[in-house]
Amino acid sequence: MEGFAPRDGGFASSMSRDEALLLRQLATEVLVVLDDPGDFGMTSSMLSALTETELRRDAPRERTLRMLLPSMSENGDDAARMRALTEDLLRREKSVRLRSIVSDLDHIVHGGSDTLVIRPDDVWSWLGALNDIRLGLAGELDLSDQSDARRIEELAMREPTGERSQTVAAIYMLVTWWQDSLLEAVNNP
Repeated sequence: MEGFAPRDGGFASSMSRDEALLLRQLATEVLVVLDDPGDFGMTSSMLSALTETELRRDAPRERTLRMLLPSMSENGDDAARMRALTEDLLRREKSVRLRSIVSDLDHIVHGGSDTLVIRPDDVWSWLGALNDIRLGLAGELDLSDQSDARRIEELAMREPTGERSQTVAAIYMLVTWWQDSLLEAVNNP
């Protein structure tokens, strides 16, 4: 996998089929965690809006989902009210971004090319989706502050042991580097 560079009217990165497959799988796993209800959920939400108002919604129990959908207030009552108003929309927006990158990676996964070109109009969607992948991995790694970030970096850089957490840490570092390279290419064309 190469870092992004301005090319072909967008931002390009070459990668192997296996690297594209990994990113595609990570995006798909985050989609599963988000458990987007799709069109049924939209219909269900519209029916609920017509018949009742959801006044509060508790924070998710699953750590990764809490990372993806954090509380918007330290006050529990305010956070529950805000979650009721915004969570469904936030889930849908994240799901649309993740589905888009899955689709964008398909041509590499299926052998059509080894280069991904992200159009300027799609950059922020890609950055958001990559961040959501990182948040999903951070939830699995129990990453919550700078000391955890240093722990994850040290774990990723150790001699490989085959331990799952070490593999996840290495993938987290790879996705972070790749996201940073996209941001760098955007900011320094």
